[in-house]
Amino acid sequence: MAEPAVEDAPARSEPAPYTVVARRYRPQRFEDVVGQDHVVRSLRNAIRLNRIAQAYLFCGTRGVGKTTLARIFAKCLNCVHGPTEQPCQVCDICQAIAQGQDVDVIEIDGASNNGVEQVRELRQNAALRPSRARFKIYYIDEVHMLSTGAFNALLKTLEEPPPHVKFFFATTEANKIPITVLSRCQRYDLAGITPELIAKALAEICTREGVDAEPEALQVVARRAGGSLRDAQSLLDRLLASGSARLTVAIVHSWLGTASDERLLAMLEALAGHDAAAALVLLDQAAGEGVQPAELLGGLIDFLRDVLVLALGADSLVLAVSPRQRPRLDPVIARWPVDSILAALQILAEHRARLRGSLHGRLLVELALCRVARLEDLQPIGALVERLSALESGTVPVRPPQGIAPRKKLGGNEGPAGPASRAPQAAAPSLASGPQPKAEPSGGGDAAARVPAPAAPMPAQPAASPPRAPSGAEAPQAEHRDGLPPLELEAVQRVWPDLAKAVKGKFGWRLSAHLDPIAVEPGDVLVLAPKPGYNSEAEVLATPEVLQSLELGLERLLHRVLSVRYEPAAARGVADLPPRPPASRVLDTMMADPMVQKVVELFEARSVQVDYDDREPLSST
Repeated sequence: MAEPAVEDAPARSEPAPYTVVARRYRPQRFEDVVGQDHVVRSLRNAIRLNRIAQAYLFCGTRGVGKTTLARIFAKCLNCVHGPTEQPCQVCDICQAIAQGQDVDVIEIDGASNNGVEQVRELRQNAALRPSRARFKIYYIDEVHMLSTGAFNALLKTLEEPPPHVKFFFATTEANKIPITVLSRCQRYDLAGITPELIAKALAEICTREGVDAEPEALQVVARRAGGSLRDAQSLLDRLLASGSARLTVAIVHSWLGTASDERLLAMLEALAGHDAAAALVLLDQAAGEGVQPAELLGGLIDFLRDVLVLALGADSLVLAVSPRQRPRLDPVIARWPVDSILAALQILAEHRARLRGSLHGRLLVELALCRVARLEDLQPIGALVERLSALESGTVPVRPPQGIAPRKKLGGNEGPAGPASRAPQAAAPSLASGPQPKAEPSGGGDAAARVPAPAAPMPAQPAASPPRAPSGAEAPQAEHRDGLPPLELEAVQRVWPDLAKAVKGKFGWRLSAHLDPIAVEPGDVLVLAPKPGYNSEAEVLATPEVLQSLELGLERLLHRVLSVRYEPAAARGVADLPPRPPASRVLDTMMADPMVQKVVELFEARSVQVDYDDREPLSST
């Protein structure tokens, strides 16, 4: 019994190879080019006016249309109906150029053909006529990768090529091309494409692909592309491969690993409110969802850039924030002055650059967030200097910072006249006794109570000295050494701070710090006494050797011979000085000064060392 014949199984057809979105939707006409209207207009005019140069250079970042413009321009020149601004797109030449396979349009990769031998071969082939087209066109991509020898070998042919040869160059780094080559080309700089134009182009692709996409989702993709349409198309291709029926903002953030706009806005609000803990919590949530540190910082920089332009009043320059989210930036602008925004941008940008190649990306982001959150409200240095000058002149009311008591009157500010000079101050209400009732203004309306500016400190009065013989002009005109006029105490006091340089030895600075010149006796004898509070230190210095070195130092400074005599405080009948008050009391009294309070408030100052004159005792009130 014969077996039934088995029918052959139908042959399964192989699926057509998939073409990515960036290649499938590459512009084929000048009208389809996105964001490069200035270049398109120039190339159209060159064709219309028959002013076609021998070499063109297209400069710009990746994915902005350099190769696309070169191919469209080549089709316009070599179309069977050309040269024309509207190539037919159906002839063999147009179709071959669109696919990069035309025999007369030679596309060369500059990175792999960068030697002198390749350029020599190009020059030999350039002498041959084109096979079927009107022009033989050499398109060299990444031309800056050519070696110096290759550029030099190309110069002559580039300047005077055969009439049937045209050169098209493309580069992302025009600064690496020799100036001799640049001067022989017509250069066109392609700008980065704005997110709005990229989002519009992506929306047209989604419509042709039959995919529903939210406009805000396409805006996120456009911002992530960074001005490159090809990058945006590649990202869209990745999202289309997810199989989602609708592209939403959540899906885009999930697949691209970017932080959501709501999280970025919340983080900005936390940073502006000096809440580092809230910012770190938001960072942890983003890291748990797979957001990369570099992407998070990049999103913060984009949003903070919009905060800056809004704070400066350039509302039309907003790039990242959507109109729906725009009101949420108003509190950030109100809390942060422009200088704080600039400082925050600088901090984030520096840490973003340090993320490259770092194994501690999250730590760097946390450091950046903490530094930004601790930023105070910065003000220009010029404004601070102007305010301090106004405070010193007494033209601006002084408002003590909150939590610091007003200044108490110090005994050291009393004038030399004694109690009589303190009478007007005693009549004024004391600032330390609490709030005073406001006086009725004479001109109508409430007048703000102002604290008077602190009086200029009086110069320290020298310690009282016992009666001594008159010196200088008061002394009788007697014979002096070397025929010089009598030595004056004021001359010694002027050079006294320079003793540290004039006196040899390690004790030079101690002399000027612990001793005081108090009188000049007849015969140019300088009398020295210890400064108040430095009796023990002065006794150590009052040795014959030290005093002799002091005489030599003063002779160098005054250019005259003199003698020095040390007079202890006990011998002068000076009463024992009261013990020094504790440093804490000195610091408290100093911090009560309104001028000091204002300096602390403006510059965030802190006390390092407290020095005061014992001859001006602190007030006990």
